[in-house]
Amino acid sequence: MKNTNSSADNRAFPLKRALCAMLAALFFALVFCACSGDTESPDDSGSTPSPSASLSPVSGGLLRMAMPENLSVGNESYDPLLARTEESLALFSLVYEPLIAVNESGELTPCLAAKWSRFAGDERSWLISLRESAVFHSGERLCADDVVYSFNSLKRHSAESYYVQTLSAVASVVKVDEFTVRITMSSAGILELYALDFPIKKADGSILNGTGPYSVTQYSDERIMLRANASWWDRTPYISSIEFLARENNDTALASYSAGQLDLVPTAQLSASRFGENGVTNVIDHMTQGMETLLFNHRRHPTMDADFRKALSRAINRSPIITNIYMNRVRACDVPVPPDSWLYSGGSLISHDPAAAEALFAQLGYTKNDEGLLMNGVTPVELTLLTSGTTDNTTRSDAASVIASQLREFGITVKVITAPHGYGEAESEFMQALLSMDWDIALVGFNLSASNDMRSYLTTDGSNNFGRFSGVVFAEELRAIRIADDEESLREAFRLLEVKFTEQLPFLVLYFRLNSVVCTAKLKGITALREPYLLRGIKNWYLSDE
Repeated sequence: MKNTNSSADNRAFPLKRALCAMLAALFFALVFCACSGDTESPDDSGSTPSPSASLSPVSGGLLRMAMPENLSVGNESYDPLLARTEESLALFSLVYEPLIAVNESGELTPCLAAKWSRFAGDERSWLISLRESAVFHSGERLCADDVVYSFNSLKRHSAESYYVQTLSAVASVVKVDEFTVRITMSSAGILELYALDFPIKKADGSILNGTGPYSVTQYSDERIMLRANASWWDRTPYISSIEFLARENNDTALASYSAGQLDLVPTAQLSASRFGENGVTNVIDHMTQGMETLLFNHRRHPTMDADFRKALSRAINRSPIITNIYMNRVRACDVPVPPDSWLYSGGSLISHDPAAAEALFAQLGYTKNDEGLLMNGVTPVELTLLTSGTTDNTTRSDAASVIASQLREFGITVKVITAPHGYGEAESEFMQALLSMDWDIALVGFNLSASNDMRSYLTTDGSNNFGRFSGVVFAEELRAIRIADDEESLREAFRLLEVKFTEQLPFLVLYFRLNSVVCTAKLKGITALREPYLLRGIKNWYLSDE
């Protein structure tokens, strides 16, 4: 099972070793967790059409999913704040809920916080009014003490928690009255409210006692049973019971699906479509926050030159990579904002344009010699392309080979270095090579936060600014994002950032990854899926033979 610790917001830690561990986790983690807000519109990326919405939902049935075999290892109390895998995040999201959730477009939406407003006299503070109809599975009503307790519990977990970014965004949580808390953030902008997505637990420390759409009836490291919560503040889900069965990894979970032991398995496998069978199995693709990029070394010639970077961007043809390497499980994009996000301005894609690339190289004074090599005076242009790969996963290194071949067509000599990087290895050869800066371009994947906060990528000392781009260029745009006090101003601030990004091109965004859900065709009502909130609309799902 994939470890997702610190992958959702690209967090920065104070110690170098902790920072390296976080960075190592970023490259392959694809996280999902959920609140139970309504879904609104289908994602158009699905490889299998969503079940017909014209069918009448039926109540009842059992849905079987996978969970990690080691769910309680290092987490004996099944604390949702210590979730570290995709599967455990999904499981806990059915039992626990946050104050504020995020919908499929990335917008903030009420959950246990019925509403929020500015606290008079302090622009960094918010009054959060709790949903008074929310009750824990044990029967007690949600109150302010539970929110304070949950935040203090998170502080005790510190860097161990997936929700550690909350600690840098939230300065304090204080009880005002039984159903109101005052939360003071690190800055005034509404972007900080994305940090309020951490699970709220009962203040008595009881195990697996949340407010979510499902309550736990049995639990062990082999099997966890859930039943629909008839006392949920929202409508009771149609599916009566959910059974989570321990599986070693995603391959095992998919094999269990094929054997009829599971009904739904999320997967990042590019070949997931092979499971599709009309009337038997649906394979539904969905967008993720997984961003694939080509980094530029801003401390070396010639990649420190913006026009040279633009020439490279036009020399690269993404189409064969998308089709042949990623099997159409990515969506092209030109800015570090997912193309389905409400913050995406819809800018034009940086297209493959060989003539424009040649013209830019010529303007920079590069020439071709008799052998067709691109020359900088008497020196041939040579680039080192660094990427990662393992014996089991060569996707990124395969894509790097295609990029190298395309650049060679322009006379650029490219040396590809594929360094091994096992998942979660903070000091792998790849991480060491990336940090050494002994490369010109690097093919690297990241997992963006739900808020799409770009500070770690576009500030000079940002934890994900591996190319060492000078963040001074984006200081004004990043500040506008941090102080935006409403949705309209936040969206405009992101638009201006996207414009500046395409002008400066600190790194090249290639595409965003798609993941898939393999599920029985009997599962209906799935109208939208979006990582990392994959189970967000589960209250609308139902099982039917129709």
